[in-house]
Amino acid sequence: MTTLTQKERDQLQQKTDETEIHTAQPFNPNDHTIEIKNKSGKPGDYLPVQWRLVWFREQCPQGTIETSMTHLDLDRDTEAEGWKWDDAARKSVKFVKKAQGMAVFFARITDGKGGSATGTKSETAASFPDYIEKAETGAIGRALAGLGYGTQFAPELDEENRIVDSPVNRPMISMGNVDRSAHANH
Repeated sequence: MTTLTQKERDQLQQKTDETEIHTAQPFNPNDHTIEIKNKSGKPGDYLPVQWRLVWFREQCPQGTIETSMTHLDLDRDTEAEGWKWDDAARKSVKFVKKAQGMAVFFARITDGKGGSATGTKSETAASFPDYIEKAETGAIGRALAGLGYGTQFAPELDEENRIVDSPVNRPMISMGNVDRSAHANH
């Protein structure tokens, strides 16, 4: 049998108190955002998928995450633009990286409370050496954003000038000389 000294008991109690204080704090996504450039080059906040998962698990311990690879093409030629430093020119220069491989993943997430969302993501070997893992992580991140976990920090949901649905032009209805107050409650 081990007997603790008063000092050891005090230290243990302090660690327990600190743990309770730390775990009592709800997840704050703002504590984990990083700044990245969006597709137009402007900086913006981003919540990495790992932190979206922490947030989701805190809020939805009964939630489920299922992923599946929907497409894998190890022979597909892919290209990605990048920048590298040119010592001779003493500036960054654009280059095109070529590699073979493309993967597409699908993720379905349920929160255990009746909510669910899906996400799909593709990646190429030219963009990432671990493109298969990146595609799966990206699909999870998109599904989490669909459930509201990190939506405000998800640049992949910012359409910018690439609107994914069709804008609708609503015709203006002219009421001419009609008394508008008569139609206010209709």
